[in-house]
Amino acid sequence: MRIYLVSCTTLALLASAAAAAQNTAPPTTRLRSHPATQVHPEARPDELPITRVALYKNGVGFFEHSGRVTGDQSVTIDFTSTQLNDVLQSLTAIDLGGGRISGAGYNSTAPLEQQLKALPLALSDDPSDYDFYNAIRGARVQASGSGISIVGRLLSIDLRPSPPKGTDADSTDKPNRRFLTVVSDSGQVHTFELTSAVTVTLLDSTLHTDVTRYLELLASTRNQGLRHLTLLDRGTGIRDLRVSYISEVPVWKSTYRILFTDAKAANATLQGWSVVDNTTGSDWTNVHLDLIAGAPQSFIQPISTPYYTRRPEIPLPSEAQLEPQTHESGETELPLALSAPTKIFLNEPSAEKPMAPKVVTGMEGMVGGPAGGVVGGIPGGMSSAQSSIMKREQLSDYAEAASASLVPQTKTASFDNYFEYTLTDPITIRKNESALVPILQTKLPMERVTLWSPLQPQALRALWITNSSTLTLDRGSFSIVENGSFGGQGLFDPIHPGERRLLTYAVDQAVTVDDGRNTAAKQHLRSITVAKGILTERYRYVNLRDYAVRNASAEPRTILMEHPISPGFQLQNPGGAGPEDTSLKPEESTASLYRFRLSVPAHETAHLRIAETRSYPRTIQVGGINENQIRILLQDLGTDSTSNTALMQQFQPVLDAQRHLAELNQRRQAIDAQLNRLRGEEERQRANIVALKDTDKTAQKRFVNELGRIEDQILDRQKQLEALDKEIQSAQKGLSNKVQTVQFDQTLEP
Repeated sequence: MRIYLVSCTTLALLASAAAAAQNTAPPTTRLRSHPATQVHPEARPDELPITRVALYKNGVGFFEHSGRVTGDQSVTIDFTSTQLNDVLQSLTAIDLGGGRISGAGYNSTAPLEQQLKALPLALSDDPSDYDFYNAIRGARVQASGSGISIVGRLLSIDLRPSPPKGTDADSTDKPNRRFLTVVSDSGQVHTFELTSAVTVTLLDSTLHTDVTRYLELLASTRNQGLRHLTLLDRGTGIRDLRVSYISEVPVWKSTYRILFTDAKAANATLQGWSVVDNTTGSDWTNVHLDLIAGAPQSFIQPISTPYYTRRPEIPLPSEAQLEPQTHESGETELPLALSAPTKIFLNEPSAEKPMAPKVVTGMEGMVGGPAGGVVGGIPGGMSSAQSSIMKREQLSDYAEAASASLVPQTKTASFDNYFEYTLTDPITIRKNESALVPILQTKLPMERVTLWSPLQPQALRALWITNSSTLTLDRGSFSIVENGSFGGQGLFDPIHPGERRLLTYAVDQAVTVDDGRNTAAKQHLRSITVAKGILTERYRYVNLRDYAVRNASAEPRTILMEHPISPGFQLQNPGGAGPEDTSLKPEESTASLYRFRLSVPAHETAHLRIAETRSYPRTIQVGGINENQIRILLQDLGTDSTSNTALMQQFQPVLDAQRHLAELNQRRQAIDAQLNRLRGEEERQRANIVALKDTDKTAQKRFVNELGRIEDQILDRQKQLEALDKEIQSAQKGLSNKVQTVQFDQTLEP
């Protein structure tokens, strides 16, 4: 019994690729060569076929043509204008027989806008009838309509709004009416409304020629898509010629199959395929195909089109003399030339390790090829080794059958920042067709896990794949096939050798997670330090999270829990036994999250406790500390009487100095209040004296005596303030000295 292995996903991709190729309008690329001398009309020119194609991930392809030339011979390459821009930036021609490429030329035409400027008619490439009649004002015309025929010169064309009829809504959509004014040879002025009944005939043959030329230019723009690039190769004898360039092509796509035979197996077979589309307009017949997982910098610059710069128009001055002027110089940026990297093949056959016998001898049976077959065990593109009968009883399991049915004939190479798959056998893909090309098959370690993340609350089945090969797995989609059944699909980014990556492919409905967002956070005082008048408290903030994971399935699950990394926080003693320790060490971490491995038995619930900590300081000026803050510090120190006593001994002189300074300030405030009261009495007595100046001398004398007594009291209080200020200044200095002498260092927890 024969075993043919091809997945339903593969067939779907083949069908979609073929449909896409049929709906693509490809650019035209033809290569032909002919001698530089005149060729006989019946002679068929030699062609330079495409021999190598390298496809990149940035939408460009590198094409190489190889062939032979004789004597002085020219090679003509047909491209579209879009292709020609890429070709002119990358074209390389090499004569391997000592010949010399003397030059290259192509048909070039000025842009339509520039050609229209050379015509007498001042018309753009999209004129209206109003623009046309304005451009031919003064021309001799014959206007006929409504039984009247006038021969004369065109004076003007006017636009007049249509008269409103009915509501405003009825008149807003009506176009303007156009009126043509013609002056007859006898001097009469006639105005015609341009309608379908009016005919205007050009009587000036020169103007008619200009209009015809204008229309021909517009029509010629539709035929400028094909450009002919001709290379002239001079030499003697028969020589090999190579021509290479880049051109825009569809991006090649990677797709993978992961084949399992046992749910508990530690390894799985990974098959890699590539979808390649040929939309270049030329057949790829027996070409060497390279698929490069890299995107070199590339851009399009319209250098095939003649470029005209804008020149300023300077009016002539009123004087006869012209003054000289200076202008800034212009610069043109040129693209940097890219040097060809050196390939380093990783899987070259050697004497110690002979290469496996070739299975695929040709690609004529590739999808879209002339034989119409399918690669991967289906007849049409198989060699005798592939088409041999494989008995199911001769194969140990499904994976062995998969390995035997597909042997990709590829070499791998890495250079610069790229990775390359090179097909060792030539491939044929006809124009406007696509192919599914096998590029790799290998066994890789894979572990089945369930992934849970706060970003995706629904648990997902995943593969934890380790790329133990020397191959770079390019970005693409993958499908899982287990014992011939479809298991799910997914996507992954490039996986480099030695890298481990999670690939999710299905929903795990048996696993539910309570993310524990209501778990409380705690804050602890770690240490108290007093030095140089600064009290520093160091706190530890602990954020606790308790995940509850329920496994409702009949089999145990390995759960991979993702926990976001909080900036500034660290795991609190991962793997420790304390009440606030993380119960598990993370299996791995990324730049933004931790991954914890958690084993959950069938029909049970497991907990993952995560504690994250962040330390931060708080500082207080010792000179401004009060007794309430001291009491709080004593409470933070706990029941350690020794620490409490030591702290009080350090701060007691400061508290006493603060208390003494506070008393002095209170006394000063009292004296200052007395001064304010006495100054008020002083002002009142002065006012009384002034009021009684010319009346009661006895009362006036009494007020003068009272004023003197008040002034004596004011003078006494001022002396008291001066003495008290000196005492306060001394007390402040004493407090500062006591603050600097306070030294304390107590660690409450590490």
